[in-house]
This record gives sequence, structure tokens and C-alpha cells, in this order.
Amino acid sequence: MGTELKADSWHRYVLYKRDDYMRATVGDEAAKRTAIDAGRKFTLAAYADVWAKDAALVRRVRRFLGNNFHWHDRLARSGSDLEVVQMLQRMVRSHVSAIVVIPENTSLDGNSSTASVKSVASSFWGCVDYEAELDVPLADRYRAQLERMNASALTWPEIKAMMDGMNQEFMHAMVLKDPLGTLPLFAQAGWISRYGLPDLSDFGADDVAGADDVGGGSFTTLGTTQPFEYVPDETGGDVEELAASTLKPGYAAKMLGYSSQQFREMVHRFKAQNGVGPNDDLEWHDNGDVYFNGEYIDNFHDYQN
Repeated sequence: MGTELKADSWHRYVLYKRDDYMRATVGDEAAKRTAIDAGRKFTLAAYADVWAKDAALVRRVRRFLGNNFHWHDRLARSGSDLEVVQMLQRMVRSHVSAIVVIPENTSLDGNSSTASVKSVASSFWGCVDYEAELDVPLADRYRAQLERMNASALTWPEIKAMMDGMNQEFMHAMVLKDPLGTLPLFAQAGWISRYGLPDLSDFGADDVAGADDVGGGSFTTLGTTQPFEYVPDETGGDVEELAASTLKPGYAAKMLGYSSQQFREMVHRFKAQNGVGPNDDLEWHDNGDVYFNGEYIDNFHDYQN
């Protein structure tokens, strides 16, 4: 005897043991196999996670498995709803499976009869068998699609991280192109303390190389400039912070006698070992002492290779 699996407006899908169905059903072998194939397509097209939320469906499948396959007794009694549905789909998938799902036509008077699938082309765009296109109820497909979309949506922290990455890339590109014109702007916006700075030690090198071509003037790179005192009447507070903490790394490398590459490696080790953030600004003194937020941390010379 069959067990109803699921029903919609067109069909009532019934679970059978293969042997019982093949022996008890009247009809030729080809018609039976056609019905089995239609039920298999319906079952495998369904989303297991959606069916697992249908408590009545899962209850019927548990009862069918437990009554007919003793080796699935434990699964039928204590397996999760999703595991039960997945086992049903695995058993139906095989062409020699012990379980078959048979679609039966549902008539208006409530009676059912075994579906006879016809391969007759419609006169409308050549579509074959409209009912087969709607085997999976639209509501189930919509819910499954919505759940997959929500499951794959980015979280707010992930979105913020992506935005920070794009902002940092944009700011560094702009600063490298025009440091003097863009640094005050980004400092005022708070981006420098948030995203750090690219290496500016080579800024002005091209101007120095071409100084004779533009009147013999003398140019100085940011990396070789001498330290200067901040005068409050000349600039705003943001620019003072920029001069003290942002441009100092390039100068500090020269002041302490390290190449740009060696200096960057030492800064990385220094910050990692002392728990300083990668974008936090440090203050170097000419004797190698390093301060962070006004507090002495360590001597920079101790972090050579």
C-alpha cells in the first residue's frame, strides 16, 4: 500500500516499495517506468531543506522508512528532519532503488488515478507537458530561493571591510599622485589615522633629477627634509599632526640611518611585538626612542635583523 508523500493542484505523489508497485499496478512496463521517472524527477527537483520544514511530510517519510526498511529504523526514529528527506532523495535517485514515487492525477471529486504521461507537443510554442513544468510548487521554489539569497548575503562587518579596502586603495593612489595637495584633505577627513599612508620616501625624486631642466632650482624630497617646528599661527591643528606623525616615518628612516625597505621591516616587527596597530602613528626620536600617544615604548635600534 502506498503512502502519500505530497500533493498539489495537479498530482498526488505516493511512496511505494518498488516491488509492491510493479506487482500490484495494472499496466504495461513502459507506462510504469514512465510514472517512476516522473516521480523521480519531482523528488530530486525539490530542495531538501524546504521539504525538511514540512513536519507532516517528514512524519510520513519517517513512518514509511521505519515500516518498510528495518535498517533505517534508527534514522526514522532519531534522525534529523533534513537527514530523513536526504535519505529519501538518495533512495529515489537510483534507477533500481527500493523506493519509487508515483504521481497520481487528482480529479475534482477527490479520486486519484495513476498518471499517464503523454509526450504530445502543444500547439503553443511547442511546449511538452505543461504539468511537468510545475512539479515543484511555486511557493516552495520561492521560499528556497529566498533562503539561499539570505544565507549568501554579506554581513555588515564584511561590507564595512570591503568599503575600507576600497577607501584605502583610493586614498593611497591619490596621495602618491599629489601628496601636498591631498594630505591635508585626507587628514581633515580622518582617513590618514584610519588607513595609514603609502611609502612617500621617494616623493620628489623625479623633480630632483630634473632640477637643471627647470632653471637649475634645488628640490628636496620628503624623505630628506629636515624636521621643522610647528607654528600654530601658520597652519591648522590637522596639518600640525600631519607634519609630526605622518611625514616623520620617511624622515625617521634617514635620520636613523636605515633604507626604506629595512625601515619598513623594522616598523612591522616593532608594532607586532609591542601590540601597536598597523595603522597607528609612532613618534621617533633621533636617539632611536619610539613613543606612542606620548608614552615611551622601546628603542627602535633593537629591532634590526
